[in-house]
This record gives sequence, C-alpha cells and structure tokens, in this order.
Amino acid sequence: RKGCFQEMLGCTANTEFKIATMENQKEDIMYAIEDTDCCIRFICASNRAFKITVSDGAGVAGGANLAMFDRELRCPAGNCKCCCYQELNVTKPDGSPMGSVKEDMWYCVPNFKILGPDGEHQYDLHMPTCCGGLCVDCCAEGCCNCRIPFYIFPPGKGEKGDQVGNITKIWAGMTSEIFTDADKFECEFPAQANANTKATILGGTFLMN
Repeated sequence: RKGCFQEMLGCTANTEFKIATMENQKEDIMYAIEDTDCCIRFICASNRAFKITVSDGAGVAGGANLAMFDRELRCPAGNCKCCCYQELNVTKPDGSPMGSVKEDMWYCVPNFKILGPDGEHQYDLHMPTCCGGLCVDCCAEGCCNCRIPFYIFPPGKGEKGDQVGNITKIWAGMTSEIFTDADKFECEFPAQANANTKATILGGTFLMN
C-alpha cells in the first residue's frame, strides 16, 4: 500500500512485483507493475480486471517491456460454473500471444489450465489434494512451514509425485506478514518449459496473488 490517503480510504495502490532468480533473491532482474484506476481496485478488489507490464530492470520501471498480462473482469473463481471463468492472457509487447491461464471446471479444489499461444493445453495448475481430490492437502509441503503451494501437473495428472513445477506462497518474514499486505512467491518452472510457457506460468503467479 502507498500513501496515507489511500490507507485511510481503504484503496490500495497498484500492485507491483519485483522478480529475482532463486539463486540470487537479493538482486531483482525484472519489474512488474499493475495499471488500474483506484475506483476499480476499490469496488472490485481482488476480482478486478487488470493489466500488468513486466519490464527488464532491477526493481524499477523504465526498462524494456518483456511481456503484457491482461485479466478481464469475470465472475469470482467458484465451483460448478459453466461460464465466466477467470482468465489471464499473456502477450509480447507487439501483441502476439504467448499463452494464457484459464480457470477450469472444478468441484472441490480450484483448478486452472496453462495454455499455449495456440490454445493447446500444456499443464494443469492446482493445489495438492488428498481424499481422492476432495480436499486440499495442507501437509504436502510439510507442517508449520507457512508454505502454500500450487503444483504444476502434466495434463490429466494430479497425484502426488506427478508435479513438474510449482508456484508457492512462502513466508516473507514477521514484519512483512504482520504490517504489510506484501506477499512473496517462488516459482519453479517445468524442465521443458520454453520462454512463452515460463511467461505464462509467471502470469499464473499474478492470478494466484
């Protein structure tokens, strides 16, 4: 959050992301900033439509644009829907498609599809499950470690051990967790993922946030 008036009125600032590698988390290599107006953020909150631009640079805007992420206003994620699925589209700066993340039909645990630029189904994205897929497996990453994972599975698979990557919300530290609304994620890409797929999975992180 930024600004005392925004804090008092309950309107958050545009979301920004600082992106680093797992090997060197202290040095940012890319920067992402949301572009929405205050009314949309106030009225629609976490369900709002947004546009996010990822640029090259160490945690500040101004570098070369690398990818654009566009989420349209849709119904909130929910089970047993037949339309109005949550969706985020990823494009290059010239407008050519890189892929998309789309909510799938689900009953108990939210499920998303990672699609390629031509709409091909590349991966499934959902939290680890137990009890035959009826419940979220809260102990998949161990107990009491404050990790909230979304696993990346090949299409049609979803059992423990089938995952080929993950998007995981991790503990950001006592100060950040208590006094700010900042979140920290780590993203592990599938070994076979190309640049377009990695950008799409990064978009999945924005959508999960």
